[in-house]
Formats: sequence, structure tokens, C-alpha cells
Amino acid sequence: MRNILDLRSFFTGLNPRTIYVYSVVVGLLAGLGAIVFNELLSAATELTMHTWARLPIPHPHGEGGDVAAPLGPTRRWLLVLLPVAGGLISGLLIKTFAPEAEGTGTDSYIDAFHNKAGSMRGRVPLVKSLATLATLSSGGSAGKEGPIAQIGAGIGSALGRGLKMGARARRTMMVAGAAGGLGAIFRAPLGGALTAVEVLYKEDLETDALTPAIISSVTAYTLFCSVNGFEHVFAYNGESFHSPIQLIFYAVLGLVCAAVGYLYVNFLHGSKRLFFDRLPLNKFLIPPIGGLFVGMIGYFYPQAMGQGFGYVQQLILHQPVDGIPTTVQFLATIVVLKIVTTSFTISSGGSGGVFAPSLFIGAMLGGCVGTLCQQTFPTLVPDVTPFVVVGMGAFFAGVANAPIASLMMVCELTGAYELLPPLMVVAIVALVTSRGWSIYTTQVDDKFSSRAHLWEMNPNFLKRVTIGEAVRGLYSRSAIIPHDLPLVKIEALAQESGLSDLVLENSRGELTGLLSLDDLGDREGLEDLKMLVVADDIVNRRTVSLSPDDNLIKALEFFDEVEFDKLPIVEKTPDGRNKLLGHVCYRDIIGFYQQEHEAT
Repeated sequence: MRNILDLRSFFTGLNPRTIYVYSVVVGLLAGLGAIVFNELLSAATELTMHTWARLPIPHPHGEGGDVAAPLGPTRRWLLVLLPVAGGLISGLLIKTFAPEAEGTGTDSYIDAFHNKAGSMRGRVPLVKSLATLATLSSGGSAGKEGPIAQIGAGIGSALGRGLKMGARARRTMMVAGAAGGLGAIFRAPLGGALTAVEVLYKEDLETDALTPAIISSVTAYTLFCSVNGFEHVFAYNGESFHSPIQLIFYAVLGLVCAAVGYLYVNFLHGSKRLFFDRLPLNKFLIPPIGGLFVGMIGYFYPQAMGQGFGYVQQLILHQPVDGIPTTVQFLATIVVLKIVTTSFTISSGGSGGVFAPSLFIGAMLGGCVGTLCQQTFPTLVPDVTPFVVVGMGAFFAGVANAPIASLMMVCELTGAYELLPPLMVVAIVALVTSRGWSIYTTQVDDKFSSRAHLWEMNPNFLKRVTIGEAVRGLYSRSAIIPHDLPLVKIEALAQESGLSDLVLENSRGELTGLLSLDDLGDREGLEDLKMLVVADDIVNRRTVSLSPDDNLIKALEFFDEVEFDKLPIVEKTPDGRNKLLGHVCYRDIIGFYQQEHEAT
């Protein structure tokens, strides 16, 4: 009996050895998920783009390396209609079954790690996979790393929940799963592990999960490549780095990538916030509109559709991109159009990752800068190809705040390890000049800013300081609304202020409930009732509150439990009422802690 209990303890405990065993299991499942997804995507794309649209699509070396010959001339009118159909299918799946599956997928993984204790709804990876299949196979401009990371993260999260792990271990399993999916699909075991732990932060690494991430990534990579081959995704036959003076040109490339990255990030987020989110249409119809814009561009420039890895391979091998000479003007045009098509695909509610488009844009920018340098200094820059590869790493490093992961990922994608020195230079240049923005909206600055690391803070300090002392009595009231405010006015307020978590107050100044609009899902069917439905009718959160005398550690524990970005502060009055003083946000407490920590 004791042996049985010991065995059970080994497999359900939280010590490092059991985590490593679970990491192998997660890696196997993530690798299997990557195999299934990759096969389904290849088959769907073959049907839509090759058989139906008759578009000759080039493939990178690791995925065949040839251009599929269509049976007849390209049906360009289908290139316009297919993204519309893909957007409609994707929109229906996401809006009906899992709204959180919208967008890049990596953002959902990051948000689940920081704000949801490593928990992810079981349906999300499946919905994300199907929606991404519809988006990519119809020509949407996105990548497959988002759903793969989400599939792996979902597997890790499900395993953690099934074994009743604590939040810390569950988060580790989630990171290991994401690493496994990325390491497999890109045949980059170290790059996948580093990406999974680095994209979580702008200025930090999730080092606690690095070893499980590596174990899972290597396991998934081995399984995936046993089926699909161990070749690098891209073939590289360019020159190695041997001229120190070329670092000057690479530094210029890093600056160019930073500038274009700023435009890319702002256009991506701005098109969603300023255009697609404001369209007075049913939410199901917005992704097809984005698809229509993509198709109209693809009619003239099909190179701006899809993932585009085949065109990157052609550029690396000194071949004309889709038969067109690679002039600076053409490459610059493709960069602009790829930014537009990716933004329209993702911002309209389509499903897919931004890693692949970022590599594509970086490669074309590298080709532009390399060609200009070669034309100006032909003896110093005899080969443009290294600039293409280095541009891939530089651009992603800047837009994702992930310099280490990007340079390692590019090395494993191409096998061009000899380009590591210039990759390091441009990654740092791009990162230093790109601190103020990120392609991932849910990234946090560092571990201090993440709920996942509350246990690392000084508990004695947190117990000693009260809420009242931390905020000095200056409680915010920006998210407090009357408890009888109609839903239509609540939505208008939320759209204007950007607030989705709200605190309800009655006419006597008392706390009456908490409301999160994100939990309400699609509200299209309530159009006729929005003047009748009031805040009290849709309260959907367990009402919790703090008093000014509660210490910071209690507040942080509440934040880790309730998945709400603010907590109401209530004071007991002499007549027994719970007077609502205001609310405190998680970032307020973290900011106070950091300020005090730096002062000492």
C-alpha cells in the first residue's frame, strides 16, 4: 500500500522531477498536435489555393522546396473571394464558441499565464485550430505558430488541471506545451523553448519554466521531425560572416527594422481600434470584410497573402520572387502590402499568428537594405543573402521584444549559425530602439508586473503595509458606475474609456457588485433590450472587496483568485453601511512595491 501511495505522490507531486516527467508527456502530445495540424493545413491549402485558385505556391526547402504547378491559369477572382469565405468561417467559429481564440493566439497564451493562473478553456485550442485552418488555407496573411502555441499551451493547462496542480505548476506546464508546439512546427527545439519563455515579458525571461520548456520542445521536435524530416525549414547557401566592417551595414538594417516595426505594430493595433471595432455590423461579418481587403490586394500581389515562407526561400536562394526580379522597389512594395494584409487579417478578427508575417517582412527589408548596400559598396557587401536572414531576426526581435529567441529561432530555421554575430548586433539594435511597443498586447514588463510571481515578493513588507498606506487614500473611481445604468450606456462608456471590468454602486454609495463585460460574450442578440437591461441584471462576478486596513498580501492573493483587474475598497460606516471609497488596480500595488523596493 505504501508503494502505491509513493508512486501516486511521484506522479502528482510538484517537485522538479515530476515536472520533468510531465514535460515529456506534454511534448509528445504537443508534437502530435503539431503533426495533425500541419497535415490538415497542407491538405486544405492544396485544395483551395492550388486546385481551386490554381495559384503556383512556392514552398521552403523543408516543406518540399518546389513550386506546385497548377492545372491552368490562375483564377484571380477566387483569390478575392477565398479570404472572404475564410473570414466568414473563422468569424462564425470564434464568435460562437470561443471569443478568446480571436487574433494571434500567442496573446491568449500570454494572458492565460499572467492573469488566469495557467488555465485555458478546453475548447479554445480546438476552435483556434479550426479558425486558423480556415484563415490560412483561404489566403489570410498570418502564421501557424499562434494556434500551435495555443494547442500546446492548452494541453499543458489541461494536464495541470487534471492532476489538480497548483497555479505555479500549471503555468509551467502551459509554457512547456507552448514550447513543444513551437519547437515542433518550426523544427527549432531551442528557439521554440526560448520563444515560449521570452514572449511573456518585454524585459524578462520566465527562467523557472526554461528547463521544462526545453524538455518538451526537444520531445515534440523529435516526434514531429520523425514524420516530416529533420531538414531546416529554409535552405541557406549564402556567405558566412567574415568582415567586421559589415556590422555597420547590419546596424543600419536594425534601425530600419525598428522604424518599420513601429509602423507595423501601430497599423495592426490601430486598424482594429479605429476601424474594425467601430464598424456598425454584426460581429460575424467583420472578419469577411478584412478578408475582402486582403483578397483585393492579393488579386494584384498574391505574394502578400498566406504565410509567404516560399517567397522568403526564393529570396534566400537568389531566385526571382514569384518570377519577379527582386528590385528594391518591388521588395519595399511587398513589405508595405504584407503589413496591410496581416493587419486586416488579424485586426478584423481572423485567426493566426504574427511570427511568420514578421519573418517575411524582416526578410524583405533585409533584401532591400542588402541590395542598396551592395549597389553602393559592392566590394564590402558582395552577397545580399545574409541580410535577408539577419533581417528576419532583427524585425521579430523588435516587434516582439524577444531578441534571444528571435536570433536562435532564425539560426535553427536556416542553419546559418555562422550569422550569429550580426544577428546578435541587429537584434539588440532593434530591441533597444523598440522598447515602447510590442506586437503582443498582453505582454507585461517583467516578473514584478506579473501575478505569476507574487510569491517572489517580500512577504514581510507586503504584510506590514496596508492598502490605505500604499495608495495614500487616493482611491480611483474611474470604473465605478451606477448599479441601474442601462447596458447600452455601459457599452458606450467601455468603448470610450477602454474599461471592461466595472464596479457597481447604488444611490447610497454602497458596493453592489462587480461586472466584467468580457464575460458576457456576444451581445448581438440583446440589441432591442439594451435600454431595458441594467448593470444589476448582468452582474457576473463574485463580489469581493478590501478595506483600507487590509495588507497588500491579502490584496495580491485576491487578484490572483478573481481574474479581475481592480478591487473595490469598502469602509464600514458607524451606521453599518459598506461605503464604497473607490477601487485599486493591480498595477497600483505593483508600482508602489517597485518604488519602495528601489528606494531601499
